[in-house]
Amino acid sequence: MAGFAVVVAVGLITVLVAGQRSAGPSAPSTLGDSAAPVVPAPARTVAHTVLYELEGATAALNITYVADGSAIAQVAQAPTPWSAAVQRHGAEGEEQYYSLSAQNSGPGKLTCRIVVDGATVSERAVAESQGVVRCAKSVG
Repeated sequence: MAGFAVVVAVGLITVLVAGQRSAGPSAPSTLGDSAAPVVPAPARTVAHTVLYELEGATAALNITYVADGSAIAQVAQAPTPWSAAVQRHGAEGEEQYYSLSAQNSGPGKLTCRIVVDGATVSERAVAESQGVVRCAKSVG
């Protein structure tokens, strides 16, 4: 009879516990709950007007510059003065790399210049015939 009493007691306790769980509001559980991931707002895209310029006494050879994004543009030969205007796009505050190089085709000075949004960011010159001039700047 003692075994029967234990079984009845365990059964009653189980019924009471189960009844309390289903009758009352459940407490918030922290197990398995996860906050929605925080997704940063997308950076605003900005456009920069870039002017690449070459000035010299003779033609410029092997002109290479960074166009939109990181695309490389090349011109085999061009009379000076020479210029190319491009729009560069990127996230606001993101560093942008600008580069222009060219080879002097003859005697005299060859000057390169990079102008970003109206401000000169790099200017260099070479005076040697067949010399290479390179302007470059990271702006961000």
